[in-house]
Amino acid sequence: MKIFLIVLFSLLGALIAFMLIRALLAKPEAGQKKEDYTLRKIDTDRVAANLAGAVRIPTVTMKSNDMDGSVFYEYQSYIEKTYPLVFSRAQKTLINKYAAVYFIEGTDPSLLPAGILAHQDVVPADEDGWEVPAFSGEIKDGYVYGRGSQDMKSQMIVALEALETLLSEGHSPKRSIYFCFGHDEELRGTEGAARIAAYLKEKGVRFEYVLDEGGAVLDGKILGINNKIALIGTCEKGYADIKLEAEKPGGHASTPTRRTSVGILSEAIYRIENAPRKTIWTLPVKQMIKTLAPHMSFAYKFLFVNMDILSPFLKWVLGIASPFTNGIVRTTMAATQAKGAHTPNTLPTKAYANINCRLNTGETAEEIRDYIQRIVGKRVKATLEPGYHDPTPVSDIDNDAYRALSRSISEVFGGYIVAPYPFIAASDAKYYYDLTNRVYRFTPFEKTEEDANRIHAANERQSIASLGQGVQFFIRLYENTCL
Repeated sequence: MKIFLIVLFSLLGALIAFMLIRALLAKPEAGQKKEDYTLRKIDTDRVAANLAGAVRIPTVTMKSNDMDGSVFYEYQSYIEKTYPLVFSRAQKTLINKYAAVYFIEGTDPSLLPAGILAHQDVVPADEDGWEVPAFSGEIKDGYVYGRGSQDMKSQMIVALEALETLLSEGHSPKRSIYFCFGHDEELRGTEGAARIAAYLKEKGVRFEYVLDEGGAVLDGKILGINNKIALIGTCEKGYADIKLEAEKPGGHASTPTRRTSVGILSEAIYRIENAPRKTIWTLPVKQMIKTLAPHMSFAYKFLFVNMDILSPFLKWVLGIASPFTNGIVRTTMAATQAKGAHTPNTLPTKAYANINCRLNTGETAEEIRDYIQRIVGKRVKATLEPGYHDPTPVSDIDNDAYRALSRSISEVFGGYIVAPYPFIAASDAKYYYDLTNRVYRFTPFEKTEEDANRIHAANERQSIASLGQGVQFFIRLYENTCL
């Protein structure tokens, strides 16, 4: 027994020594130096005024493409007049009436074009809780207020502002650029971005890269990093709504049965919330941790450099650390809607609920539906609703386009650490994988948690200072990839 313990502790000591050496040898890659470039001075007041004008046009997502969408023509006319140099060079094609493709031809036809995506539409907004009218585009206290100021007219405006700036300086892009502006991203993009991508595929267009909204600039302290982290989305989680239906004879609430349909449904939701999907090390998560680990404080570095050895523990930690870290390592299932009787004193014969699922890389909507059905049992029916999509492929990061994108971010954002990651929400970019294996997502604005929570909510606003950063980012991206 004594020999066994000696051998056991010797092996354990060797393992710890091996892990310590790994952590000590993990060094950050050399970053871009500040003195290597000079950023332009941006007239942020002008950019803010341009964004405010865009916000004032209420391009609310239409429930049907057959509705009157003339407001989108008004919006397109506005941006075309606001950026005359860009659009005097652009060939415009309308897709499915309201989606717009603008093609700016480059001087070198041997280069594959760049694709810059944005969506024209915004979610509805009532006036409850707003400090200013929702579509006023009011400028105050260093912000542009209004629906769409963040999501995502700001990104469209700074992308156009950057190219207008370069053209005004006499530059001409060598690489062609497609601006692809859908009109129903907030309703999954099936009438806009999906139709644009199909049109471009039919034309035989291939992209060097595509860039859409997504990604984020975060405080690295959550991972023991004394710096900001700029995350590039290299893939997108899948989306599925699972309808739950429970049925039981109804009647008057004064004589209830032992278990009503609402009670059965509530128990099913409880079971789902207590049976989360397992955590998985997907490729983009591995790539993210590999990039970030050398920048971490030693305690964090020791853990994450040795993630292959400490895998069960680290998966558990990320699964409970925050909603964000939980979302990047597992499929999430959230109860979002429920419906029973139309009146409060009636026992409903049927009760319904919706479970919104964001699918991790490697899983499918059908698998999650079957998983939920097993959890809720035979008394509740689980149905996969139309409009779902599985996770996207993972884009390549070992190429010049990704390196140029990373460099552009690092240059503008003061040496922030750039890393790939799985985008946990949804975007129009998911439709473009047939056109390139370099589909990326990044939103070039620093924002507080408070402002991030205003997206789709009252008092949505965009920092004017961050608009300058956004313009700088797109200028550098065009310089590094298109000029």
